[in-house]
Amino acid sequence: MPTPGVQPPTGDALPADHTGPAPTSLVDPSTRRELDDLSGVLAAQGLGVRSIDGRGERAGGPPTAGQGGSAAGLHALGWAASGLMWLTGMPGRAPLVPDGPVLDRARAAAWLFTSLSARLGCRVDLDVARLLGGRAALMGLRRAGVSSANGSCRLLRAADTWIAVSLARPHDVDALDALLGALGDQAGPAMARPRLADTAWTDLARGVSGAAASDVIQIARLLAMPASVLRTDRRPVPFRSLPVADARPARRTAPHRAAPRRDERGAPDRRPLVVDLSAMWAGPLCAHLLGRAGLRVVKVESSSRPDGARGGDPAFYDWLHRGHESVELDFAAPRGRTLLRRLVDRADVVIESSRPRALAQLGLDARGLVAARPGKVWISITGYGRTFGAEDQTPDPVAFGDDAAVAGGLVAWERTDHATSPVFCADAIADPLTGLFAAVAAAGSLLAGGGHLLDIPLRDVAAWVAAPAGTDDRDRHGRALPWRVTGSDQAGWTVHHGSVSQRVLPPRTPRSDSTVAPPARAAPAGAHTQIVLERMGLI
Repeated sequence: MPTPGVQPPTGDALPADHTGPAPTSLVDPSTRRELDDLSGVLAAQGLGVRSIDGRGERAGGPPTAGQGGSAAGLHALGWAASGLMWLTGMPGRAPLVPDGPVLDRARAAAWLFTSLSARLGCRVDLDVARLLGGRAALMGLRRAGVSSANGSCRLLRAADTWIAVSLARPHDVDALDALLGALGDQAGPAMARPRLADTAWTDLARGVSGAAASDVIQIARLLAMPASVLRTDRRPVPFRSLPVADARPARRTAPHRAAPRRDERGAPDRRPLVVDLSAMWAGPLCAHLLGRAGLRVVKVESSSRPDGARGGDPAFYDWLHRGHESVELDFAAPRGRTLLRRLVDRADVVIESSRPRALAQLGLDARGLVAARPGKVWISITGYGRTFGAEDQTPDPVAFGDDAAVAGGLVAWERTDHATSPVFCADAIADPLTGLFAAVAAAGSLLAGGGHLLDIPLRDVAAWVAAPAGTDDRDRHGRALPWRVTGSDQAGWTVHHGSVSQRVLPPRTPRSDSTVAPPARAAPAGAHTQIVLERMGLI
């Protein structure tokens, strides 16, 4: 029987009835290398990871299905099977593969989370393809080249290099005239008409084409618009444990065994408490994974500004938040901020995706709160990191998954006889990657006793995953690719590498295709406010 509380994996994960160590044949050599690399990052940041070698979880084994050949070619085959290639490239042209071993690195993070979650007391096996492509499957998205799959972000050519700009919010469209005016486009400020989407992008492309990328980004950030410069020359660590004076681990460092929920008689819920203050995708995915690992998740939202994802695809929101308790507070009122502080004080893990100045306005100081309680784990997920604004003397940048991925160099490359240009890779891929890596860091911190402030920027996770692994992957500079793609949009596309062929498959929904019963719904906003506050003794 499957382990209670653990959702059976599907697709390229383990069989649904598997509860023992991972079979050696499911971890190929390239994934093992990435596992070693990521384990080294955890260890260097002081997080709780021990070698998982020698127990079958990371032991050797041949590549799957007899797939010989180059590492890049195997990566292309896997990318085609995952559903992510379906989302990468220009419409009407052959779909593309990113240069770096993106899937290998994501699978390494998933394997590491599986190992760490087992030590926490509730093993979680993950299907990386569904994790990264599930939203696109639910929304029926397809590749759109220099436009993001969901249409909210564009790759644009500035005078000197490529940039990405997101117009994901009404505010971003409203600020467009100011951006164009500051760039010297006289047509911009004079426009008093409503902007249609295509017209807005045409105006923006024209306005940035003669400007330096750095000038465009600086102005956009002053206007709180999400924008980034494409960079492929960085590989920072995907997460950092920031120094906190007087931070201490908890005395109890044994695994946090999952305890039952409060029963009908009101017995306490002794599971470690996650307070999720985040929104949209990356932070909620981290909370979702920790919930599957046996932790109790309470989502906390502002009554005046709830999670914007509630207004999006309901199946996607339900997937991330089902089984979580929902608390709604008035952050603008003193009582609401007091209750928020009490909840955060009580939490074993806090997840937030706010810029530091926004937290300060709520009276929340991450460093002070981590120092005040031994063992607290604070997960800070932002576009560019908590220290970016201080280092660059600029406002804390806004970022979404697509523009942050471009900032980290996580793109694919369209090659023609005349030019090589970037295209978006999958669907807002920096978001689910960051949620996965944040869950790994959180689990590692809990096993080390906590006492960590973890800084997890979307850009840096994307850069870590995007970096080419070696000369075999450095193929965008004119060398022939070690695979070929045949087909059409109508007939379908196929990747060929050596003697192996793989159809380019569409992305798969987050839940198993074999699920018969309809999935549970996420709780409405504030559904558990009174009962959570009362049972925790906060009111």
